[in-house]
Amino acid sequence: VKVENAVKTINASQPDAVVMISAYTSCAEFIRQMRKAGSAAQFYNVSFVGSKALASALGQEGVGVGISQVVPFPWGLAVPVVKEYQQLSKKAGSPDADFGAMEGFLVAKVFVEGLKRTGRDVTREKFIDAMEKMQDVDLGGFFVTYTPNNHAGSKFVDLTIIARDGKFLR
Repeated sequence: VKVENAVKTINASQPDAVVMISAYTSCAEFIRQMRKAGSAAQFYNVSFVGSKALASALGQEGVGVGISQVVPFPWGLAVPVVKEYQQLSKKAGSPDADFGAMEGFLVAKVFVEGLKRTGRDVTREKFIDAMEKMQDVDLGGFFVTYTPNNHAGSKFVDLTIIARDGKFLR
């Protein structure tokens, strides 16, 4: 991954913060090189980065890196759907919780809800229509809404940081 030109250009402006939108490999290399070049910037990533992979790739160099998340904290117990996810994961013998698996769990719940609302004779058109009529559907403390003009589902965003132990803090 070649990030040298980006490091040189961005570091020259001595930024207080850098927001990255890329996969973990290029972000990790960029952060490493920026720190090696003496940057004191606060680094931020969006959830797409692959939080666990980024933390693992960076090791101690990842401490303090901020990452936005679009799903509830998968290690918390305050949100009922997270508790459900943890219980089912444990029952299935799944590995440790993470943001990607939490997102997959929520997607599966939304998909099943869409199928239920579609009815027996499922067609593409009926499924889309059912999905686009889902308003404030409570998946267990996590709400989704779909309309013909909004397929994002949720407006939820949380901010986490990589801790010294490589885990995540809210």
